[in-house]
Amino acid sequence: MKNSNKLLLGGFLLLLLLISAIHITLFAKYKNGEYTVYNSESTVTMDAGQPLPNIKFVTIRNVRGATIELGNVAKLTKDAGLTYVQNGDTLLINAKENLNQGDISHLVLALPYNATVSIINSSITVKTGNEDTANKSVVYLSDSRAFFSGSGSLTDFGNMKIVATKNSVATFEHGMHVSNLGVELSNSSLEDADGNFGQLSIITDSVSQISLQSKNLLKAKISTNPK
Repeated sequence: MKNSNKLLLGGFLLLLLLISAIHITLFAKYKNGEYTVYNSESTVTMDAGQPLPNIKFVTIRNVRGATIELGNVAKLTKDAGLTYVQNGDTLLINAKENLNQGDISHLVLALPYNATVSIINSSITVKTGNEDTANKSVVYLSDSRAFFSGSGSLTDFGNMKIVATKNSVATFEHGMHVSNLGVELSNSSLEDADGNFGQLSIITDSVSQISLQSKNLLKAKISTNPK
């Protein structure tokens, strides 16, 4: 066999081994749960849903009218209008194109309270579940509106941080009680319709708007963002 043919054959075998190794590695990651894609056919209902453990980051895009219920674990809700993608400790939830948002107004998404939740171009109601929520909940809003709605319990959240940007609005209603609330505003708004805060700190810029009840205004520590 000519040397040139040997080189070609060796290169082909090396490429074949490399492709096989990549496929084996990806399959192993898939089996370990590092890459998981859920669609409306593979997800299950909340009551019978399989919990997704170790979710630390959640991103919600283009979802309007649904409710987030923060608890101990994430669970998937079967709904033809949403797609779910899990990548390791990150869960991505997105509305499908041409979705009639009224079709998901009943939808409840169960998410872990200790995860960092990013809400983008969405309108969401945030509630607490029956589990202990003493740890800090972190919510980022971008071009979104979030209604933080109370459950009637003495304390809905122990600690909560909200970062609102790009014309977002965070509204506290129905007696939502937070022991320690921190809010950062950038061209956004904080509305205190019916909130109860033990401690309240706000960092704002010159264009954001703040509306507080007198009882919460008196205890608020408000500073301006130097940026």
